[in-house]
Amino acid sequence: MTGKERVFTTLARREPDRVPVMEYIFEHGIIEQVLGRSSFWRGHFKEVRAYWEGRRDEVVESQKKDVVEFVRAMGLDGVTVSMVPPKGFRPEPLQQVDDETWRDREGNVYRYSPLNEDLLLMAPKALEPQKPPPDLWKPPPKPDPSEFELIDYVVRELGETHFIISRLGRRVRPSYPSPFGMEEWMIRLAEDPDGVREERVRGAEEARELIDALFARGVDTVFLEADYGSSTGPMMSPQTFRRAILPGMKVLCGHIKRHNAPVIFHSCGKNRLLLDMFIEAGVDCYQSIQPEEDILSLKRDFGDKLSLWGGINLDLLVRGTPDQVKEEVRKVVLGCKKGGGFILGASHSLMAGTKAENYRAALEALDEVGWYT
Repeated sequence: MTGKERVFTTLARREPDRVPVMEYIFEHGIIEQVLGRSSFWRGHFKEVRAYWEGRRDEVVESQKKDVVEFVRAMGLDGVTVSMVPPKGFRPEPLQQVDDETWRDREGNVYRYSPLNEDLLLMAPKALEPQKPPPDLWKPPPKPDPSEFELIDYVVRELGETHFIISRLGRRVRPSYPSPFGMEEWMIRLAEDPDGVREERVRGAEEARELIDALFARGVDTVFLEADYGSSTGPMMSPQTFRRAILPGMKVLCGHIKRHNAPVIFHSCGKNRLLLDMFIEAGVDCYQSIQPEEDILSLKRDFGDKLSLWGGINLDLLVRGTPDQVKEEVRKVVLGCKKGGGFILGASHSLMAGTKAENYRAALEALDEVGWYT
């Protein structure tokens, strides 16, 4: 089977020749370990600085080559890609304060973190109000054709053999981690759930045009992404989810189903109490299954109606050993592969700090126990 055939068979909850493997996201660090060169693929602050310097074309060329070569080198069955900034993209740079510090025009201060190789918004001083970071560039309603450049390249290179997923968001401006968006949204959800519902339904309806455009480029499906859980459970009650979130989610799933495509939903946190509603909305596959979820019990309880994508503890990929990774992958694959409906991948993504030798160990374990015949 090709990787594309393997994934489609699995998402139909039938057994392919082998459990497929692919990743929601992989960062530039593991690409650089595997390919032996610097990469701008999800390059964080070095990618942002390149945009500031007007090097958009250099960034996109790196991303095009690196993602295809990495997928082939690792033997992955599919890949997730994104839109890219348009030709001529050059956002306003932040003001540099010192070697590690920058300031935006609202006065917010950012510090470079070697841990994730990006800028982090610093906590405000006690009792000092702080404004949300400003948008550095607001995309027009209709995307420029150059924003599909990466997707078109990957479809051309891998589309016949691999399962291609596009993310829905437009990666057109740097995004600095900020506490403001989630806090504001959660307050609005508590105070005005019906207003949130109407807003999300309207947004879902407006997304149809972009979803249709992505399918027209030849992708196999479009990722739906929203985080609803913490490490202990959903960030809202199931009743609130049904009232405020589910209607818009059904609209988005419907847009994808019109293309006879499977719906894959990424959501971080412990979402077990919401899974029945994910399924009701039209979700076919649940991704970002973190260790708190216990993927083996999810397979037991939901495997007849929901495919699962995950199973490799991200912490082990970063801080564990190859033997520890192999042991976990063997256990998860043997516990989840029966009947299909299981894709192996990291419990979120191949984040900064992932060791290539640990990921190779996961792939070796899959080759040992992942075949059906």
